Amino acid sequence: MELPNLLYDFINWLLTFERDALILGASAIGIGFAMIAGIGPGVGQGYAAGKAAEAVGDNLKNSKQITMIMLLGAAVAETSGILALVIGLIMLFGNPFITMQGDTFIIMGSAIGAGLTMIAGIGPGIGQGMAAGKAAEAVGRSPRNNRHITMVMLLGQAVAQTSGILALVIALILMYGNPMVTMDGSIYVLTASAIGAGISMITGIGPGIGQGYAAGKGAEAVGKRPKHKALIIRTMLLGQAVAQTTGIYALIISLVLMFANPLLALV
Repeated sequence: MELPNLLYDFINWLLTFERDALILGASAIGIGFAMIAGIGPGVGQGYAAGKAAEAVGDNLKNSKQITMIMLLGAAVAETSGILALVIGLIMLFGNPFITMQGDTFIIMGSAIGAGLTMIAGIGPGIGQGMAAGKAAEAVGRSPRNNRHITMVMLLGQAVAQTSGILALVIALILMYGNPMVTMDGSIYVLTASAIGAGISMITGIGPGIGQGYAAGKGAEAVGKRPKHKALIIRTMLLGQAVAQTTGIYALIISLVLMFANPLLALV
């Protein structure tokens, strides 16, 4: 059987189900995709714990300081997992797609797309964990500079969360301010565009990891040269801003697909 016939048969098969069942099924897939973000915090926190354990082994006297900065940094690294959990719980217990007006297939695509966006959280989770690990290592070597190291770590981690926040914004737009359900045009293009908007945001994995690496190196540098903290922070932030570029590109594509989709004019 030819592929187009298979596709049409699949669509016709889907149409045999009730609207709510289709939307809930797509939401379940979206929830599963969203929770993939938990990979990031798991890897990042493990890295932080490993570096902290190594630092404690080398400096037992300051084990409390090392452990505290590790726990603080690891708590921040959990953010992406929590954001993904929030999206998952909303779709489980207060699913806005059920009451959304519009074509069933577009709503289904939006539910899947909203989940896909949250995969971007892998990047910040890993990056923030790397920053926490490097900060724990730096405190182990220079416990006197604990305050400076902590400040740089938290600042760098906050910036590294940017791509996770952008992904959350796209997910919330798809859930609560979805412009595609009121657009005129091909249902299939709009459905694919909703999924594509979510896939685009997965790009945020890269900036999240890169910015976290920069944050870790910044914390390490401040531990060695606290007098140069201002210059180190400026350099770190400049590099993190550049690293965010591809995440901004992804955001632009997602917004174009949702609000000014040129593909609709080609059908």
